[in-house]
Amino acid sequence: MFKEMKLKAEGIICMSCAEDMETLLREKEGILDAHVNYAEELISVKYDPSIMSSKEVYAAVRRLGFHVKILSDN
Repeated sequence: MFKEMKLKAEGIICMSCAEDMETLLREKEGILDAHVNYAEELISVKYDPSIMSSKEVYAAVRRLGFHVKILSDN
């Protein structure tokens, strides 16, 4: 079973940055998939809650250097 967290990120400056963010997030143990929408500054992360908590997902996104706000965590 997985959960999905959606976040709003401020300051994503280019499409290449968004692709790099996706790659870095997908490399984290517990994150199953990540999608970054550059135009809307939205990040969607699917994760395994038995490996990683929502707090850890949020921290992983913050470590990328952006101010983020959780929109949903289902």
